[in-house]
Amino acid sequence: MTHASTAPRPAIVVGPPDRRDGPSMGAVVGALLVLLIGLALTLSGMLWNRNRVVAEARLQLDAQMDRLQRDIVQRFVQPVYGLKGARGAIAAMQGHITRQSFRAYVESRDLPREFPGVRGFGFAAHVPRDQLSTFVAEQQADGAPQFAVHTRGDAPDLFVIAHVEPMAANYAAWGYDLGSEAIRRDNIERAIRTGETSLSAPVPLLQDRAHGPGMQLVVPVFREGADPIDPVQRRRALIGLLYAPLVAQEILAGLKEGMAAAPVDFRLMVDDHTHTEDLLLDSATGIQALDADPSSRAGFDNRIVSAERRLEIGGRGFRIEAAMSRAYERRVIDAAGWGPGLIGCLLTGLLAATTYLLAAGRARAQALADTMTEDLRRLTLDQQAMLDADIIGIAKLRERNIVWKNRALERLFGYAEDELLGVPVRQLYLDEATYLALGQNAYPVLQRGGHYRSQIQMRRKDGSPIWIDLNGVALPGERDEDTTLWMMADITQSKAYEARVEQAAFHDALTGLPNRVLLADRLQQAIHAAQRQDQMVAVAFLDLDGFKAVNDTHGHDAGDEVLQAIARRLRDGLRASDTAARVGGDEFVVVLTPLPSHQDGRGVCERLLRAILEPVRLSSGAVVQVGSSFGVAHFPMDGLAPEVLLSRADQTMFESKRAGRCRIRLLNGGAEPIEVDLSALRQGPSRTTAATSAEAPGTSPTSPRGDRSHAD
Repeated sequence: MTHASTAPRPAIVVGPPDRRDGPSMGAVVGALLVLLIGLALTLSGMLWNRNRVVAEARLQLDAQMDRLQRDIVQRFVQPVYGLKGARGAIAAMQGHITRQSFRAYVESRDLPREFPGVRGFGFAAHVPRDQLSTFVAEQQADGAPQFAVHTRGDAPDLFVIAHVEPMAANYAAWGYDLGSEAIRRDNIERAIRTGETSLSAPVPLLQDRAHGPGMQLVVPVFREGADPIDPVQRRRALIGLLYAPLVAQEILAGLKEGMAAAPVDFRLMVDDHTHTEDLLLDSATGIQALDADPSSRAGFDNRIVSAERRLEIGGRGFRIEAAMSRAYERRVIDAAGWGPGLIGCLLTGLLAATTYLLAAGRARAQALADTMTEDLRRLTLDQQAMLDADIIGIAKLRERNIVWKNRALERLFGYAEDELLGVPVRQLYLDEATYLALGQNAYPVLQRGGHYRSQIQMRRKDGSPIWIDLNGVALPGERDEDTTLWMMADITQSKAYEARVEQAAFHDALTGLPNRVLLADRLQQAIHAAQRQDQMVAVAFLDLDGFKAVNDTHGHDAGDEVLQAIARRLRDGLRASDTAARVGGDEFVVVLTPLPSHQDGRGVCERLLRAILEPVRLSSGAVVQVGSSFGVAHFPMDGLAPEVLLSRADQTMFESKRAGRCRIRLLNGGAEPIEVDLSALRQGPSRTTAATSAEAPGTSPTSPRGDRSHAD
């Protein structure tokens, strides 16, 4: 083949010999066309890549806001369980609240561990102003001669803090009239109107020496037997309000630090029912002062990716503002546009130069074209690596078959590279019903141009289930209308966290037994089932004999070991349909259901008492023994309502304890109660030295119900 420089060129010899710029002009025009096309493609690629990164950032921000919202709700809702537990205890005492009984209930709860951020629990009595002197005299007679009321104004009724525990941390609030200050009274009035839990706007707390923002959580308490249905009836039936002072610095402690690893800035605002909102927490500066202006720091309107959430807790509105951080915008979003853009411009310039150089020599042009092709291949690999390095799995579906995916999707479900291409997405679902249900729910939304999101369990290649946050959109302009794009994120750990939160809300932290809240629900269900099946239910109230001596002799850690051992024995001695619950201190409740007759519960109680009497070997090597006194009431012979059965069983247990320890006293309707005495099984001093210290000989259980925890 002849070299290009010697080959005939008909196109050049036509015309005057001095027009030697013909090939140069053609190369320039070609290079300009290539340059324009390349820049257009580069700009399109920049916009596409930047929009993709922004979409992924929005998904990440939504996930972080979900986590932040769950954390905030959990922190404010958890104290409600404690207040409602106190309300249940008040109902069990038929509305009669003494200083000792209220102190015993608060001491039975581990406030720092169960309700972090709560300074204590209190009870504010509803006192008409014309009965104030009588009320003060009653409180002084109830073991508090120094009690005094601190109020101002002339409102017809007061809401005086009669009981607050722990007293040492809350003494400044004792006797304070909550209704004498506008924000607190507004909160109280809302609780009375609705009959529900109410959370106040930020106020300074008397207990907080730092004078930072705090909030007041109140739960109304109504007269026993009353069932008010409107605000007028509720005010007439109101005894008072249980309340918990929440210090913002403590209730929100760790929230900002918990989000520090995420590239997210956020602010928490609270509605104070005025034309402005109170700024409570800023991720940049922490807890804000009470007089902080929300506008003192600019919001996130000028951020690329921002969002807000509104939520309500205890009738109080909150708003969360959040945005991806400035550093994230510069490092990820801006880089997603300008990084490929600079590479694209460079490659476009190279391509234009290559086009121009084709007029000078095909060999050199071919070499440059090869170099540019390699650069383009590397750019493609770099972009693919960007997709595969993300934690978000992405799949493009056509007729619900995977036609494109990124590597993260295969890692998410445990498949090898390209193993999912062409595979029906049904393979990733747990069952046919879930697959069909999602198709019926999602695709009508996508066809209307909407965005579909759901959280479902899917299946990995090895068959193990995995929780997925699923987001889908239709792809307009595709050849097939049934083409969709789906983004998937693993939320298995978040779901496990939610399960742990639910476990903590309804179970005792030390023993793992149901707490008062779950006990009340199960007892109500047992009564309903017994009514339908014409069966009986036995409610056994028991506390431990000699437990205080174990604590005093061996320490509180030993006491915890004893409580855990007793809980295991109770759980092992019951059927699946029965329930054993810890209701505070060394007190337990056992619900036996169903029972054909009231005699059937006696054998179970004897077996449980014998199990309790078995010696307990502590981790220190010491062996201790505790006993127990049982009081048993039966549905429907001894009561129809759960609170009645619990109250009668409690009183019967106290009578059993007064008659002598290690006894079971079973109510028998109108007949004489049945007594079972197992005190002979209690080891004496000569058999077990450690057991000697478990109970002081001669101790008589004559303490009132509210102070019984100190008798043993």
